Amino acid sequence: MQHVGSKRFFLWGVIILFLLVFVILVNQFVISLSIVNGTSMRPTLQNGDRLLVNKWELLFGRPHKGDVITFEDPKEKGRFLVKRVVGIPGDTIEIRGGKLYRNGKLAKEPYIDVSIEDGDFGPTKVVSGTVFVMGDNRHRYASRDSRYQSIGLVPYGLISGKVEIILWRPSLSTFL
Repeated sequence: MQHVGSKRFFLWGVIILFLLVFVILVNQFVISLSIVNGTSMRPTLQNGDRLLVNKWELLFGRPHKGDVITFEDPKEKGRFLVKRVVGIPGDTIEIRGGKLYRNGKLAKEPYIDVSIEDGDFGPTKVVSGTVFVMGDNRHRYASRDSRYQSIGLVPYGLISGKVEIILWRPSLSTFL
């Protein structure tokens, strides 16, 4: 009898260990959850939003213009930021008169609700292996992004994933 119990205990241990390894691998390479901390992506994302981040897609591909990505802060290891890709390798980015220009043409940005208030920037060329990111909140000093030396062009190696969906928005939670 004792022998059957120890086999069952061992089997459950193996199953739990397998599930734990599986969850860790999925979180590391496939999908992860992230929480927005701050207002740099308003109005698209709100402080406290819970996001589903697709890591798999960027393991084999590159971000595209308009993608919302998460990446490790170049100056603060272990801290992750969420921003929108507005420039990819080969693009020239410039801000003039509160507007974003990509390759000399006014960029269409239906996701923002105000002009850029931080002043003119650039032009700057996005080099190979990097992207130019900006927060959707274009109020003065609202987003620390590629316009600032502390972030600059974001290397592919720092990008952790592409935001796919908002799983939960605390501001929409209510009791009936």
